[in-house]
Amino acid sequence: MQHVHSLPKRLSLRKRLLPSLLPGHRAHRQGAMLVLVAVVIVALLAMTMFTVDVAYMQLVRTELRAATDASAKAGMEALRRTQDTEAAIEAAIATAAANKVGGRSLTLTADQIEFGLAFRNVDNSVSFNAGQLPYTAVRVNSAMTESSAAGAVPLFFGSIFGTGQFEPTRSAVSASTEVEICFAIDRSHSMCFDLTGVDWSYPPGTPRNPDPVAFPPHPTLSRWASLSRAMQTFVSITASQEPKPRVAMVTWASKITQSNYEGKLTKTNSPEVFIDVPLTTNLADLNQAIRGRSEKVMLGATNMAAGIDEARKILNATKSTRPYAHRIIILMTDGLWNQGRNPLLAAQDAANEGIVIHSVSLLPRSGDITPQVSSTTGGVNYPATNSAALEAAFADIARTLPIVLTE
Repeated sequence: MQHVHSLPKRLSLRKRLLPSLLPGHRAHRQGAMLVLVAVVIVALLAMTMFTVDVAYMQLVRTELRAATDASAKAGMEALRRTQDTEAAIEAAIATAAANKVGGRSLTLTADQIEFGLAFRNVDNSVSFNAGQLPYTAVRVNSAMTESSAAGAVPLFFGSIFGTGQFEPTRSAVSASTEVEICFAIDRSHSMCFDLTGVDWSYPPGTPRNPDPVAFPPHPTLSRWASLSRAMQTFVSITASQEPKPRVAMVTWASKITQSNYEGKLTKTNSPEVFIDVPLTTNLADLNQAIRGRSEKVMLGATNMAAGIDEARKILNATKSTRPYAHRIIILMTDGLWNQGRNPLLAAQDAANEGIVIHSVSLLPRSGDITPQVSSTTGGVNYPATNSAALEAAFADIARTLPIVLTE
C-alpha cells in the first residue's frame, strides 16, 4: 500500500522537473550567456584600446622631453659660440626638427624660444629671468597643441572615448655655467704605440735599440701625438668662451722605479700620478704640458683610479671658494685597467662628491670599463677608433661642457 500511495508524488516531481530540461529553456540560458560574453569582450576591447593610447601618450611625452632638451642645449651652444640670438634660434629650431615626436619632426617657432639670465638661488636651485641681460640661458617652450605650429597628436582610439587627440607641452632651460675641469690623461707606455690597436706595435721610425721603451713617443704617428692634436682642438674652441673654464691636468700610469726593467733601462723614477697643470684659466698651459710630455719617455701600466682620485682632490679643493661651479673630470685612456684599485670605486666616490666624469676611450676594446666609469657619474663616454675621432670627441666636449639643463 505504501508503494501505491507514493507513486503519484514521484510523478508530480517529474512533471515539475521536466520543463527545465526542455529545449526552449536551454536556448534561453545559452542566449543569456552569449550576451554576457559579448559584454565582456567589448569591455576587454575598450580596456585594450585605452591602454594602447595611454602607452602612446607616455611615449610622446618622453620623445617631446628629449627633443625639447636637445633644442635648448643646441640653442645655448650656438649663443655661446656666436653671441647671436638669431643664430641660437636657428640652431634650436633645426635641432627640434631633427627629433621625431609622435612619428613626425618637432616644429618650433621663434616665439617659443626665450633668452634670459640664469642664476643660482640659496637653496642651490636655478632660476631663469626671461629677457634679462646678460643672456646666460635659453628656454624652449615646446607645444603640440591645435594652436601650435607642431599641431596636436592624434590618438589611435581616442575618438571612441570622446578625445581624439593629445596636446602635450614641455619647457627646458639650458644655461651656461661656471665650470672647473680636470683632465686625467693616460701616460702609460701604450701611448707610444701606433693607432692599429695592436699592443707593442710602434710607428715607423721608432728606435728599437736597446728597446722602444727607452724613447719618447713618435712626434706625429703615436697615440700621444693624436692626443696632442685633440688637446689643441679643445683649447682652440674653449679659448673663445666667456667666461673661460678653469682647467687642470694630471697624467697617470703606474709607479715605476729603477728596480723595474724600464726604470733601470731609462734611469727613471716615474710616479703613478703627477699634477702637470694646476687649476688655471690659461688654457695654453694644457698644450704646453702635453708638448713637454711628448719629449719624455712614457712608462708603466694602467692605474686609472690614481688619475681619477688625484683629479677629485684638485676639484674638491675649491668647493669652499667656488661652491656653485660645475666640476668635471675628462678621463682619457687607450688601455684596460690593470693596476691600482677598481676605477668604478673611484667613479662612485666622484659621483658622491657631485663630480661628473666624461671619458674618451682611444681604440676601445672588449673589457674597457671607462663607459661604466662615466655612467656611474652621469657622464658620457666617447669611443674614438682613430685620430680624427679623438679630435672630434675633444671638440664635442669643449662645446658642451659649460652647458647644462637646469629644468
